[in-house]
This record gives sequence, structure tokens and C-alpha cells, in this order.
Amino acid sequence: MKKALYVLGLALAVIVALSSCSDNDREEAGKFKSVFDALDWGEGTTAYVIGHKSPDTDAVCSAITYAYLMRALGYQCEARVAGKLNNETKMVLERFGIEVPKVMTSAEGERMIMTDHSDLQHAIEGMDRARILQIIDHHALGSAVTAAPLYCRIMPVGSTCTVVYTSFKDYGVTIGKDMAGLMLSALLSDTNNMTSTTTSALDSMVYAELLPLTGITDAGRYYSEMSDSLASYSGMTDEEIFFSDYKDYGAESVGKEIGVAVVNSLDEAAQASLRGRMATFMPTALEERKREMVFAMIVNKRDNYTDIIYYGDGAKEAAEEAFGKSDKGYIRCKGQLSRKNDFIPAISKALVSSFRRIPVMADSIFIVKQCKNVVKRVGE
Repeated sequence: MKKALYVLGLALAVIVALSSCSDNDREEAGKFKSVFDALDWGEGTTAYVIGHKSPDTDAVCSAITYAYLMRALGYQCEARVAGKLNNETKMVLERFGIEVPKVMTSAEGERMIMTDHSDLQHAIEGMDRARILQIIDHHALGSAVTAAPLYCRIMPVGSTCTVVYTSFKDYGVTIGKDMAGLMLSALLSDTNNMTSTTTSALDSMVYAELLPLTGITDAGRYYSEMSDSLASYSGMTDEEIFFSDYKDYGAESVGKEIGVAVVNSLDEAAQASLRGRMATFMPTALEERKREMVFAMIVNKRDNYTDIIYYGDGAKEAAEEAFGKSDKGYIRCKGQLSRKNDFIPAISKALVSSFRRIPVMADSIFIVKQCKNVVKRVGE
């Protein structure tokens, strides 16, 4: 409750601050862009702005819009993507006339700006050997570290593009229809049309301010088109579907080396088909990604529920402790669960609880062995 009140208070404070700014205030705020001048941009080099692997709409759109903002402020930046785009993101870029950024596979030796992630497990190869200039995100701070000071803007909101929007406002950069369209689309995608548990008061304000700029007259219908595209896996292999929205998590953060995929459907028939296909592929995913457990959240976007399937030693037990008893190999939960706000906190608690019980048993065995050794030595 205290955390929720804090987040709400923070969002309201930002809303008041942004809405009360006069043109002069924004002009003054724009002068603070000099903070960027202190970053190591290099001489005549390009900084690349990129989201996480298995890129979703927020990862891609935040990279494109933030790169646009940096260029507007006079810095040489280009957006990149960390892999193949899903069909929803392709639709959004096509709708607003934006070219798909080039795929980048290694960040080694490059100047980088990370959006929608700050954990090296979610980053492209070589990020630990790159010059990370900035992190723009809405997740918990991850494992990325830098040798020099960086600019970091992380907010507890539903979308990284909400964070990007506040940066546009703070630095007085005009938002055109295309950039507004990308930011609104990312916000809708990451918050399930403003219904997710991650949606904040600030997200609602950003939604209200962006919508008139996009030319979209029916946001509900537009979101339905996005959902239809996202759940369209026609022609895709099981592997491509599983990894289209997938993240790895390390033992240091959740208690075990796990992987979590999110797959979307629009009806019960597709739901059942995807459960079967993903369950069949999960042993391969476990092996490929060197995980101890893998999970998949099959989200029904029209009927508003989520099925959780699992694979690996102890995965079923952890999932049941976190989400309740399974039935026929899956656990059905009400609502469209968020990986960030719902799944990871619950599964982490279950895994850490399980992990903590093991050392007690191990210590007991160790003590018994030591006692036996003492008895043996006394006997000798």
C-alpha cells in the first residue's frame, strides 16, 4: 500500500509539474540539456539507441523516439533493434510511416543508449564492453554498469515511452504525429490498453496528451488492430513464437536461472493450440538458453485471462506455489498478467523460498556428517 501511494504521489507530482510549466519554464528546462554535453559522445561518432532482445513494441518505439529526441537536441544518434520484430510492431511502424531500424547484434566498443532494459541478460552481446551513455527505462535497475557517469531516467510507469514523453516535454522538443503515434502505440501495448496493473496516473496523463496528436479517432479499435497483429503467428515456427517475447532471468535476481515467454491469443481454440505448441518446444528452449526452468504465459487478450505453463525440475511446484494448483498441465489466472509486475515478483518469491529451504537441509546433513566424523575419531 505504501509503495502504491508513493508511486501515485510521484506521478501526481510529475503531472502537476508538467501541466504548470509555462513556455518560459520549458525554455529554462531546455537549457539543462547541457547535462548531456558531459557524456562521452566521442568525436564524429554515432551513439546507438536500442531496446532489449526479443524486442516488443515499447522496446522498438522507445529506441526510435528517444533517438529522434537526441538528434533534435544536437546529438548524433541512430535507433537500432535487437532482433526480429513482432507483427504488432511492424504494423505500428507501417501505420506511422517509420522505416524499420537496422538489427544490431553486438554493442562491443560502441556508444550505446539502452531503452526499456538495463539488465545485461536482456541486452545484445557486448553491452558489457560498450560505452553506455544513458539508460531510459521503466523496470527495476538491472546489472549494467559503467566506468563513467551516465544519464539514467527510470520511472515506475507502464511504458518506457511514457518516460520518453516526459523527456520530450522537459527539453521542449515538439512532438509530431509520427513520434506521438509510436509513443502512444507503445503505451497501449505495454499497458494492455491502459488496463494493466502497471498503468500509473502519469501514463493516463500521457495517453490523454498524445492521443490528439496521433490522428487516431478510435483508440479502442486501434488497440484491437494491434492485438490482432500481435496474436497473428501465421507462418511462424514454434521457436519463433516462443522467443518473440522472451526474457532470461538470473539466479541472483529470482533465485534460479529461468526464462519466461509471453505468447498472445484471441480465443480459446488458439489458446489451446498455443499451450500445446509451446509445451512441446519448452524442453528445447531450456536446453538452448541453458535455463533451470522455463515458463510461458499464454495471454488471451479478448477474454482476459492468462494460462501459465512450465517445464524443468521444480518448475511445476514453483508455479503452483506462486499462482495456485494446475489443471491438465497449466494454471489459469484471471486477467492479462504482466511479466514485470505480476509473474516475476510471484515466481521469484516462490523460488527464493524454495532455495532458502535447501541450505537448511544441506547444513543439517553437513552437521550429521561432522558428528559422525567426531564419533569416528573418538572411537579411534
